[in-house]
Amino acid sequence: MRRLLPPLALAASLVAASLVAAGLARADDLTLRRVMLSTAGIGYFEYEAAADGPVTLGLDVPLSQVDDVLASLVVFDSAGSIGGLELPGQDGSHAAFFDVPFGPNALGSALDYLNGLQGTVLQVKGPRPMTGQLLRAERVVEAAPPGSPQGAGTPRTRVALLTDNGLEQFVLEEADSVQVADPALRARIDRALSTLRGATASDSRHVSLRSTGAGHRQVRVGYVAGAPLWKSTYRLVLPEADGGKARLQGWAVLENVSASDWNGIELSLQYGNPVTFRQALYRSYYVQRPDVPVEVLGRILPGVDAGARPMLQAAKAAGGAGRTMALAAPPPPPAPAAAAAESAPMAEPEEQAVATEAAESTLFRLATPVVLAAGHSAAVPILDREMPAERVGVVQQGRPHPLQALRLVNDSGASLPAGVLTLYDPLDAASFAGDARLGGLPSGDSRLLEFAEDLRTSVEWQTDEGSTLVGVTASQGVLHVLRRQRRTERITLAAPAAEARHLLLEIPRPGDGTLSLPDGLTGTEQTATSWRVKLALKPGEQRTIVAIVDRPAEEDLSLLEDNGLLATVLNEQALSAPARAALRHLADLRSALATQEAARDTAKRQIADVEHDEDRLRRNIATVPAGDALHGKLLRNLEADEEKLAGLSAAAKDAEAAVAQARAALEQAVAALRLG
Repeated sequence: MRRLLPPLALAASLVAASLVAAGLARADDLTLRRVMLSTAGIGYFEYEAAADGPVTLGLDVPLSQVDDVLASLVVFDSAGSIGGLELPGQDGSHAAFFDVPFGPNALGSALDYLNGLQGTVLQVKGPRPMTGQLLRAERVVEAAPPGSPQGAGTPRTRVALLTDNGLEQFVLEEADSVQVADPALRARIDRALSTLRGATASDSRHVSLRSTGAGHRQVRVGYVAGAPLWKSTYRLVLPEADGGKARLQGWAVLENVSASDWNGIELSLQYGNPVTFRQALYRSYYVQRPDVPVEVLGRILPGVDAGARPMLQAAKAAGGAGRTMALAAPPPPPAPAAAAAESAPMAEPEEQAVATEAAESTLFRLATPVVLAAGHSAAVPILDREMPAERVGVVQQGRPHPLQALRLVNDSGASLPAGVLTLYDPLDAASFAGDARLGGLPSGDSRLLEFAEDLRTSVEWQTDEGSTLVGVTASQGVLHVLRRQRRTERITLAAPAAEARHLLLEIPRPGDGTLSLPDGLTGTEQTATSWRVKLALKPGEQRTIVAIVDRPAEEDLSLLEDNGLLATVLNEQALSAPARAALRHLADLRSALATQEAARDTAKRQIADVEHDEDRLRRNIATVPAGDALHGKLLRNLEADEEKLAGLSAAAKDAEAAVAQARAALEQAVAALRLG
């Protein structure tokens, strides 16, 4: 019995599995046995290893797969465990240099490397052997011999050491070797360079894996990683006669994008949409810690208790019953027509895939092991069967001709993946009928596959729209108006002179609309956007269908406001006499209020004009001498304006009172109005 290893074993085994997937591992004890590709863009890869005692592997893991493998790898082992795993970090180069005098940036050149060792004791062998602490290395250009061309100097690296004899220099290019004198430091530098070598590859990581199992056993390793989604395509031979069955053959198109060949693997294809995501597990994260002050003893200031109360129990969720709509049963299929001429049938696949229907997906397992070279694509058959089918013409709004379609019923017991279909006429295996798209077909369900335009059947659409008042209610100062928006579709259909037609008329459906049809026709089904009405035309028959689509439209109006709706309602012929009289009374009161408001506004404007004139007179009087004749004239005009202003003020006061009275009458009538 296989047992699932603990998380440590999972992490340790990821290397072997992922390397075989990328074709980088060449170990005989790791063999790819099973691949499952999903339409969700992921793949499950499973390997089998024959282990005998402890074993150590050194492998290169594709960097792009490490996150997926760390998240999903699973190991099944009858006996044994994983002893240890080691691989460089995502960016462990800087950490590897923490105990050496220089960092990775010093490896760009010999000059950078030497200057990174400043203060380190070096041993120099060559024409001028010496031992001392490195002070500095620099690039110099030695002068060329006399007569040499300009710029012919020789570049050299001059290095200065502080030795027991004092300051000495040597030329790096003339030395046989330069070595760090401290053996411990040399070992640390060698370890840092080894770590850097394993971490610098951009597309892989070198991993050491040790298995501590004993005895001969089989180990299975699996993980989930990103993979190209497989695509489904279909070939469909149309029924030879009405009431016949269509021949459907399904194929899967897939790719092997890994660097290793698939040699006799077990291949499964999953049709579903599971939740998939990636997490950057192969990355270092640091938790931000808060800074706290150094503790200093001081005065204690207790807080204030705000009290407590019991926790409230969660309210129970309220349930609601759903609504269902019964569709009229479709009429029985017409009598079969004469059988078409015989033709060679479509070739059957050697073996069909075994389909398994689960709650969330459908799995197609190929019966024959798959052999596919790395970097190659393949198309393999997964389905071949006859299915119930019915030819219909789909009449869509605005189109001058129906679309030829096939209603396909999936009685295979397994859901069909979404894909494209190529349809052939049964009269001739090479007769192309059209292409169609299948958006996924659950078991026991049906779909319409539109594949061509029926140019021999004509369709004319005429659309009229209007609105009718259904009812008016009023309460608490609000007028509620209910209308019926009506769309009348007049569809004229004409069948070919020598051929009958079975049609499916699609009428656009608003969300809350209702459909009325002529006698003898009923809506057979509905989609999210349309009703479908089934009808038949005899050869040469022309028929006009009048379909009426009604939907309610509601509008509310505060009767103390005026947005034009009240006048519109009064113009409706369907308004009842009592409602018309009540609303007419409100309209008259509103008109009277508007008249009084206009009179008040006129008086206010006249007062403003007189006050403006008085202001002008006062400014002029201030500039004219008192004994001047003009001064007296201006005073008389000012007295006249004062008399006029007194009369206008009284009129404005009366107008304001009239407005208040008219508004009170309107408010009283609105409050008392009840309709419906």
